[in-house]
Amino acid sequence: MRRRYLVLLAAPLLASSVALAPAHVAQAGTAGTSGVKQAVKVTKVEVVTLLKPGETVECNGTPVAMAFDGKITATGPGTVRYHWTVNASRARVSPGSFAFGAGTSTKVALQVVDMPAPRNAKAVTGYVTLHLPDQKKSVRSEQVTFPCKK
Repeated sequence: MRRRYLVLLAAPLLASSVALAPAHVAQAGTAGTSGVKQAVKVTKVEVVTLLKPGETVECNGTPVAMAFDGKITATGPGTVRYHWTVNASRARVSPGSFAFGAGTSTKVALQVVDMPAPRNAKAVTGYVTLHLPDQKKSVRSEQVTFPCKK
């Protein structure tokens, strides 16, 4: 008798969850972003060198760290994907993305790169490029040169 009582109690709960499922699925389908163009618009992209050019470094075979900030300014909600490349390489480095909300805002991505510093070199040079593939935009930093200490 007890088993039959539990089944009778569970039946209305099961029926209500089945009835709610299609409505829940319909809401989720309209809230998704598939097939819907995002409203985010990138208005400015810049790459800033964080180390002072002209500063001397040790050239003893140990790589020299160079730091850059990628600043992305966008208006409207959506996601902006990015990745970096170093010097002339096409290899993608540090891919990521930023979620932007309504209004205009700026997001900053720090990129630290180890540039080779061969023994007896006169200087270490390098640059990075910030790529936003969905917006078909790329911005290159200035070429940074650090003289080697003598």
